[in-house]
Amino acid sequence: MSGQCSVIAVARLGLCFVVILIGVLHSEAVVSGAPQEEAQKHNQEALASDDDDVKEQRRAEIARTNRELTMIQTAVLDGLKENGVVPPENMGLIPSGSFVMGLDETDLSGLKPAHRVYLDAYWIDRSPVTNDAYRACVEAKVCRPPTMRQGGFLNRREYHDNPEFANFPVNYVRYGHATDYCKWAGKRLPTEAEWEKAARGDDGRLYAWGDEIPEGFLETNPIQPVGSRPEGASPYGVMNMGGNMWEWVADSYNGDFYENSPVVNPTGPELHVTKVKRGGDRFILTPWAVIRSPEWTHDSNPNVGFRCAKDLTIP
Repeated sequence: MSGQCSVIAVARLGLCFVVILIGVLHSEAVVSGAPQEEAQKHNQEALASDDDDVKEQRRAEIARTNRELTMIQTAVLDGLKENGVVPPENMGLIPSGSFVMGLDETDLSGLKPAHRVYLDAYWIDRSPVTNDAYRACVEAKVCRPPTMRQGGFLNRREYHDNPEFANFPVNYVRYGHATDYCKWAGKRLPTEAEWEKAARGDDGRLYAWGDEIPEGFLETNPIQPVGSRPEGASPYGVMNMGGNMWEWVADSYNGDFYENSPVVNPTGPELHVTKVKRGGDRFILTPWAVIRSPEWTHDSNPNVGFRCAKDLTIP
């Protein structure tokens, strides 16, 4: 972060105080109260338990975390606005601080070990990039049109240009074309850690909305418009981060990266021909907020879209 000012915002959260300090060189969020490790422990117990009381306690903890994170987010935003920072349109603020990345309680590859990561504050698109938004970049002669595989799933020639699907997530966009769009929009692709924190918050939940899949979620559905299913919003109010479409992130893929990941603002391993996609699509049975998978950079996929992020700077 760069800038010439400091902002201190104090918000009351029940019986505890949250102090947010946004400084010239660094931004920090300190929350007094139960540590994140305790929330993670309760999460593990709830996942392993069939006890309705344990699960209900975990639901209450998630609801409380949602309220607290919303209040922190609001306090930081208010402080930024008082100092002349205009929030980017349709982007959500993710305050600085640490969170648990990854998951130990799984046999899926590439998700272990769970480890604590610190991130500076940043902005992220509230929803994936739409057909309409991407088309504007194509018309500006910056982005290439979506490259649709012949005979591929959802091979609808009118999907990208049909007004009926203007508010649907763009797909068939290669990694390089996604980065071109974000750069054109004055943004960038989020890092893998940024994507996960925006989806998961800091309490170790499995999904953006909590630890349980809503009834009927596993029914096969077509791609949904962006912003649909508001009940699935993340604790930071970010939408569509599980089960609609995979999303490109900036990091190259390495299944063992978590074992030696940097603990501050990690950016993934060195350049590689495979990048990480996050979030899962409508066919995946476990659209966890931690789920990750490799994708070839030159591939265009009917089930992969993207969203953008942006550094938080103070004028």
